[in-house]
Amino acid sequence: MQSFPPFSLTTCWHRCSLAITLVGTLTLASKPAVAANLSETATPPGQFKVAKDFKVDLIHSVPKDQEGSWVALCMDPKGRLIVSDQYGKLYRLTLPPLGNSDGVKIETIDLAVGQAQGLLYAFDSLYVMVANEAYEGRGLYRLRDTNGDDKFDEAKLLRKLSGGGEHGPHAILPSPDGKTLTIISGNQTKLPDIDSSRVPMRWSEDHLLPRLWDGNGFMKGVLAPGGWIAKTDPDGKTWELISTGFRNEYDAAYNRNGDLFAYDADMEWDMNTPWYRPTRVNLVTSGAEFGWRSGAGKWPAYYPDSLGAVINIGPGSPTGVTFGYGAKFPAKYQEALFICDWSYGKLYAIHLTPEGSGYTGTREEFIFGSPLPLTDLVINPKDGAMYFAIGGRRTQSGLYRVTYAGSESTAPAKADKRGATDRAIRQRLESYHGH
Repeated sequence: MQSFPPFSLTTCWHRCSLAITLVGTLTLASKPAVAANLSETATPPGQFKVAKDFKVDLIHSVPKDQEGSWVALCMDPKGRLIVSDQYGKLYRLTLPPLGNSDGVKIETIDLAVGQAQGLLYAFDSLYVMVANEAYEGRGLYRLRDTNGDDKFDEAKLLRKLSGGGEHGPHAILPSPDGKTLTIISGNQTKLPDIDSSRVPMRWSEDHLLPRLWDGNGFMKGVLAPGGWIAKTDPDGKTWELISTGFRNEYDAAYNRNGDLFAYDADMEWDMNTPWYRPTRVNLVTSGAEFGWRSGAGKWPAYYPDSLGAVINIGPGSPTGVTFGYGAKFPAKYQEALFICDWSYGKLYAIHLTPEGSGYTGTREEFIFGSPLPLTDLVINPKDGAMYFAIGGRRTQSGLYRVTYAGSESTAPAKADKRGATDRAIRQRLESYHGH
């Protein structure tokens, strides 16, 4: 009879680790990547599959050697688009009128700030989230036109942030209170000095069994809180922590009710393991913890002290997020949450339904194609169109416009009042957080 060594938890764990590593290797081999676009022009819209009665026009094919690869967008009060090259400058675009896809006017913003993964025009300023170690360092900058000549002439670093790149500081949003900015940061961004927190700042990393760190060493040794969301005043002086436990939420958006939704990333190397968590849309309530932990330490969605997902999407690379408010689209799409997946080339419309004080969601593939490495999107309230960019990681970039050409009404949608009572109770309870 064959003899077996005595049972050892360490031996068992190492064998499990080997099996998981092999599974991870197979998973990596099977994961699709963004198809290479070797041409010098952006993907023609004719190669996209688009929702019924919507039209996509290519507005600008970005010359890589001159304007780089675009990853962040925002609108200014005059209806002009401001964009950032991932590794270069900022540009301001005057867009052609609807019905004309030619004649984009492009101006370089002549300040030594760029490489942004977040842009916002608010409080008579352009806020720029520099994600790389350039200029005066990673962090939140404020650009101003101080003499009224319609050109930015002042750049000020409001708050330096440590840790960056594609898991660093990302989007900047206008908060519903009209007084603050909401800051979105991935899990390689260290928390700055926090003045107050709605999240109990007592993170622990207890594990019954030894933790399996990532087999490739990614984020090994990095502990909670992971990706975080905070608020700050227009001068970037006072910071309040709102939520933690994300992996890499590139962008987020507020709905009409003042609720925040983020599109968080998966760890593709975890696929087929018990701790894999797909890309997902989260309702970011005050003080919420979403349980990202490095390696095998991630919290399952069923943990009572963590919030799960409004909807799980699956494998992907989350980028830009926006609601359809202000678009001349049918009501269903005005109310939709649009989310971008860079790696699979899909722009989803997430249709939300109130449930209790929260929401559930269903997804629709609004636009998809190959290559379509989506990076960011905005609604232009001046013309009612959606604009989205492709690019990132030095891939061919392009700017596109989406308009509705069908017969349904595009009148402003009426607010959905369902769940208002439950939300009011939740928001009243949230008002005590941090006090």
